[in-house]
Amino acid sequence: MNVTPFFVADRPMSLRIIKGLPLQGYPDVQIGIMAHANTTQNFQEAFNKYPCENEEFCDAVKGPCAHRNDHNNCSARRHILSRTIKMCDSGIFTREGATLTYKQLFEAYQRMDVEYGVMIDVFRDSKETLEKAKEALEEYEPFRGKFHLVAVAQGKEVEEYIKNYQDLKALGFSYIAVGGLLQKIQNTARYTKVRNENFMNEVLEKLRDMYPYDWLFALGCFSPGRLDRFKELDVWGDYKGWIFQYKKRNETLDALLDTFLTVSLVYDDSNEEVARTKEKLKKNIAVRSEISLKHKAALKQLFRGRQETIVSINNLSQEVNLKELETRHPPENYELEETQNNSDIFQESRKLKKQIEDNEQQLNKINVCLAEEFSVLLSFSSLLPEETKTLCTKIIEVIYCTEREYRFSQVQNKMTEVILAPIQSTISMQLVTC
Repeated sequence: MNVTPFFVADRPMSLRIIKGLPLQGYPDVQIGIMAHANTTQNFQEAFNKYPCENEEFCDAVKGPCAHRNDHNNCSARRHILSRTIKMCDSGIFTREGATLTYKQLFEAYQRMDVEYGVMIDVFRDSKETLEKAKEALEEYEPFRGKFHLVAVAQGKEVEEYIKNYQDLKALGFSYIAVGGLLQKIQNTARYTKVRNENFMNEVLEKLRDMYPYDWLFALGCFSPGRLDRFKELDVWGDYKGWIFQYKKRNETLDALLDTFLTVSLVYDDSNEEVARTKEKLKKNIAVRSEISLKHKAALKQLFRGRQETIVSINNLSQEVNLKELETRHPPENYELEETQNNSDIFQESRKLKKQIEDNEQQLNKINVCLAEEFSVLLSFSSLLPEETKTLCTKIIEVIYCTEREYRFSQVQNKMTEVILAPIQSTISMQLVTC
C-alpha cells in the first residue's frame, strides 16, 4: 500500500477545490475525502454525488457538465472516482460532538455513499470506546456491505493503545484507526494539533511492528510535514489544515506592487509616456497602500474583539455554572456588567465589519484602475525589461481573478506541490526499482 492523504471537507466549496486537483498528472496517487456526520443535508447530497454535484460548472473540466444525461460517460468523473476514497466520522471533533445514535449515524454514512464509516469513540477512554465498539457491531449488521466499519483505538499510554487495538481486533474489526492523538486548542471546540509528536510516532511504530500488514489510520494527524514518516509506516491520515493554505487576493497584490516599485527604480525611463504612466502608477499605489493599511488594522481589531468575546463568554459560562452549583438554582441578573461589555464588543464588531466592507470596495475600485494603467505600461513592451513585463502581467492576472478563483488555485497548487507530487515521485521510484 501507499500512503493515502485524506482531506477533511465539510462544505461544498471544499469538494470543489478537491475536485479541481490535477489528478490526471499524478496517475498513481490516491487521495481521500474525510467528512463528518454533522454536516448539512446540502453537503451530504453533494458528497454522495461527488464529483458530479454541480452540473452548471464542473471544476474538473472548468466548464459546464457535458454528460448530464449519463455522468458515467465522463472520463474525468471515472478518473477522479478511481483515485478517490470517501470516508466519514461521527463528528466527535466538531463543536457539536457525536450527537447521533448509531442507527442515525450509519444511515448518514449510507446516504453519503462512503466507503469507510468510523464508529463513535470516547476520547482517550479505552474501556468506554471498547463498549461503544461492541454496540457499533450490533447496529452495523443491517448496513454490512454498504460501507466498511472502522473501529477506533483509544488510550492514555502506549500500552493502553496496544491493548485496545488488540481487543478491537479480537472483536473482528479489520479496519482500525488510532484516535486521541490530538489536543484541544484553547478557547475552541477543535482538536487540531498533535499533542506529542514522539508519542504519536511511538504508538504508530509499535502497532506497525506488531501488525505489519494491517490497515492503519491516524485520525486528524496527517500533514505535509509528516508525509515521509507516514510513508515509512504505511499509515493513512486525514488533514484539515489544507483548506487554510492561501493568501487573500489583496495580500498578494500588496507584495506584488511593492516588488514593482522596487523593480521600476532600476531602469531608466527615457520614453516620456512610459515615465508618465509609471508616475501615475506610483501615486495610485501610494493611495492604495493607505487604504490597505487601514484595512489590515481593522481586520486585526476585529479578530482581537472576537477572541476577547470568546474568552469572556467562556469565563462567564464557567462562573454561571459555579453559581448554579453553589445556589442550586440559576442566578438572576448575573454579571450585568460583563453582559454590557459583550454588547459593546458586538457593536464595535459591526462597525468594524462595515469599515472592512467599505475598504474592500475601495481596494477593488483602485485595483481595476491599476490594472488598466499596467495594461497601458505593457503597451510599451519593447521598452520594458522582461522582469517588469512579467510582473505587470502577473498583477493584471491577480486583479481580474475573483477572490474564490484565486483561493482555489492557491490551495490546489499547494496541495499538488507538497502532497501529490512527492507521493507520485516516491511511487515512480519504487516502480523503477522493481
